Amino acid sequence: MNKRALLFTDIVDSTQWVGRVGDHAAAELWAKHDRLARDLLAPHNGREIDRTDGFFLLFEHVDDAVAYALAYHEVMGDLEMRARAGIHVAPVHLRHIPAEDVARGAKPLEVEGVAKPLAARVMSLAQGGQTLLTKSARLALLDRPIAGTEVERLGHYRLKGIESPVEIFEVGRPGVATFAPSADTDKAYRVLEVNGLWLPAREVPHNLPHERDGFVGRTAELRAIASDLDAGTRLLTVIGTGGAGKTRLARRYGWTWMGDWPGGICFCDLSECRALDSIWFAIASALEVPLGRGDPASLLANAIGGRGRFLLILDNFEQVVDLAGETIGQLLDRTGNASFLVTSRERLHLSGESLLPLDSLPVASDSVALFCLRAAAQQRGFELDDANREPVGEIVRVLDGLPLAIELAAARIGVLSPTQLLTRLKDRFRVLTGSRGQAARQATLRHAIDWSWGLLTARERTALAQCSVFEGGFTMSAAESVLHLAEEGAPEVLDVVQALVDKSLLRLLEPVDRSRYEFEEPYFGMYGSIREYAREKLHDLGLDDEAAVVDRHGDYFATFGSDDAIEGLSRHGGVARRRALAKELENLAVACRRALKRGRTTPAVAAYRAAWEVIELQGPVNLAIALGRELLAQPGLNGRPLVVTLATLALPLQRAGRTEDAQAALERALEVWLSAAPLERGLRGRILGQLGTVRLDQGRFEEARLTLHEALVLNRVAADRRAEGANLSNLGNLHFGQGEMDQARQFYDVAMAVGKEIGNRRLEGAVLSNLGLLDTEQGRVEEALAHFESALAIHREMGSRRLEGTVLGNLGLLRFEMGEFEEAKRHDKAALTAHRLVGNRRDEGIVLGNLGEVHVAQSSWTDARDCYRAAIEISREVGNRQTEGGVLGSLGAMLATQGHVAQAREALREGEEILRQVDDPLGLGKLLCASARVELADGNGDRARLLLSEAESLAAAIDAGPRSELGGAIDKVRQDLGAG
Repeated sequence: MNKRALLFTDIVDSTQWVGRVGDHAAAELWAKHDRLARDLLAPHNGREIDRTDGFFLLFEHVDDAVAYALAYHEVMGDLEMRARAGIHVAPVHLRHIPAEDVARGAKPLEVEGVAKPLAARVMSLAQGGQTLLTKSARLALLDRPIAGTEVERLGHYRLKGIESPVEIFEVGRPGVATFAPSADTDKAYRVLEVNGLWLPAREVPHNLPHERDGFVGRTAELRAIASDLDAGTRLLTVIGTGGAGKTRLARRYGWTWMGDWPGGICFCDLSECRALDSIWFAIASALEVPLGRGDPASLLANAIGGRGRFLLILDNFEQVVDLAGETIGQLLDRTGNASFLVTSRERLHLSGESLLPLDSLPVASDSVALFCLRAAAQQRGFELDDANREPVGEIVRVLDGLPLAIELAAARIGVLSPTQLLTRLKDRFRVLTGSRGQAARQATLRHAIDWSWGLLTARERTALAQCSVFEGGFTMSAAESVLHLAEEGAPEVLDVVQALVDKSLLRLLEPVDRSRYEFEEPYFGMYGSIREYAREKLHDLGLDDEAAVVDRHGDYFATFGSDDAIEGLSRHGGVARRRALAKELENLAVACRRALKRGRTTPAVAAYRAAWEVIELQGPVNLAIALGRELLAQPGLNGRPLVVTLATLALPLQRAGRTEDAQAALERALEVWLSAAPLERGLRGRILGQLGTVRLDQGRFEEARLTLHEALVLNRVAADRRAEGANLSNLGNLHFGQGEMDQARQFYDVAMAVGKEIGNRRLEGAVLSNLGLLDTEQGRVEEALAHFESALAIHREMGSRRLEGTVLGNLGLLRFEMGEFEEAKRHDKAALTAHRLVGNRRDEGIVLGNLGEVHVAQSSWTDARDCYRAAIEISREVGNRQTEGGVLGSLGAMLATQGHVAQAREALREGEEILRQVDDPLGLGKLLCASARVELADGNGDRARLLLSEAESLAAAIDAGPRSELGGAIDKVRQDLGAG
């Protein structure tokens, strides 16, 4: 008999599932299930032996069996089904069934031996999503490991019908697998060896409170606790803010990993303790050990030490943390086999302590699942569906994924719909109250935070209240500028912030990656509920104190909007500064609005400029437009602040495609500049440069040319190299748009030289992208690809989502020219995502037109038509006549291909008229080729030749070679004429 890997799979709760969806729907889904499962057999070298709700499969090698099981779980997830799997490796006997029996419906092959029922029992022990292994399978896998997977030991189990306990392991991918011991069933239960005897783990002595409702998530945290304690950690402190679920997590660990503690598990609640004696009394009561007149530490250490491998869970230690050394410290020193799992809002600061910070639940998954589970307890039949999915998702987001807040919110579902509940969460402390049976400090969200507030020193309370002025988060530099601890002998802000982090009232939002950003600061934040609570406390300090904190916040964030600060963002070394600033959009926006409310226009304008630097990269442009409008409505805004505000507002207006509004803002800025003289020439040069690009977007090429050249003169007089480089690049774009390729390349080369000279990485990236587009049009594929890839790397380095989207769109165009349609589509869709995220309507229309051409190449006519129509609509909305004319030409060409000649002629005529008006020789040449093919198909050869002749003249004038898009279009017409 040869050793083989036996794999059993099964669909969890299949009977209930069939009853819910009905026989017809179930039959269709079972058919999909079987097809997908069987399609996986060949690539994994598997053989089907039998089929029930799952499969019994045979493999020559265990790695093939494991790889199949993991792939099977993935495809079942796509079907919204949950499966379990068990694998065993052992010698088996294969018995072939006679052909006549097979003809009557018998299986062709039977597997004999005890290995078969053992593998089936292992599978039945698994939970949904788990793949379990026997020890023999685990040992076999050591010789044939699978990259990206991990294996964890789950313990020994008694399996019905199997004589000896079986050691079980779980294999899976980190972040997907549960890696937790399975619960006992009627046919399998966990056992542990005590003095040579195998005893059921459920008989381990403990006093763990029973769980009253379902437990959701925390797979990684439970595994971390198990891993640390199994590795020898004797003191593990789970720290987190009130309501994070620390107690539930500790209890869940105790119930799940009970078999790891043959000496027992004791749960001790210390929430009512305030003094040393009360701690000893609480522990003694939990252990059921009477305290005599002797030393309680010695007495309890002896009681614990005599129990072997033992776990003491000490819950709610934060209010007695100063006594940790006298209690836990002594027990650690006097016991050898005992470990201590502590929950606290503050670390204990004991030698040997390991920390497990407990953050909120993931909003997109576990938070929603927890809400739905608790809501279903209030309203029978409550399920997530299309009607409530969005408000439920927003509820858990507003509540920061904090379990207590989610559970309290879900308790209101009996009387409020999710939409109504979301509206009422504006007054979260009134809405989020619990049942009478809960402990007072957990009965409402306010009480939970009150508990933590009461444990703070006066200075810590002052600091936390002042931290509430920050939106989103803050760095230590920001805290040191904004927080004011005026009392004599007050600690450093650094010390107070650290204390608030240790007490779980502030949290580290992002780890610092020193390997990439040596000088990056940690970023702190607080849960929304705590921020709201702290703001109430800040208001209680008095209006003058509150106003002073708000002003310090505004002044600090206004520093990011100075000329020097903005200039530094695009230079070498500015990546880290830009990355840091990108986190501060909420702070910049609120600093602007608060300064406006208090009549402080100078910091308001500076904060607005800095906010635009973030929005320009990552969106949303509508926020920048709204902030600009609010500034313009401020009485007393005049002079340079008014000019700067108008010029800044014009930028998001242009990105949104509102070129007429952008033009009006810039022309008004120039009027104010003249009336408010003396203002610097450099400022006028920058405004003219912006106006030139607006006119370029509008297709007003001659006006754009004059404006950009005037701006360039002023840039050079003012020695404004950054603006000079930008305007040189824009002049290159102007010549490119008019088909003057040699002049365009000359301007791009000079702009690139300026960018490198001043270290402006952002300008370098923009010019590289433009050069790539120029190379694409001239058929220089390899050069174009190199330029685009270099530009993409720079824009990603700088964090510019908008410019990244532009390059991705250009790459899509290049891949299309190379005939790589799927790659082109992938790039175009990525570009669309980027443009929509930042609100870049103009470029969204351009990419939609390009994507339409990809769909035409793949004969996806409906998708192409939808893309073209959307592109035309957006182009008309934003006034991009050049793109509108080009897309009309593409639409006409497609309609002609489909035989809609009259509609094709109309689209081509309209597009030709627009492209002649805006003087776009490149776009016009391509459209004329499309028109020529329509005429040729309609038998009008002479007309087709005239159109081709004009297209050839345009191609020669703009140096569009045979490998360019226009050159290819011309060649196709020539071939059609030759064939005709």
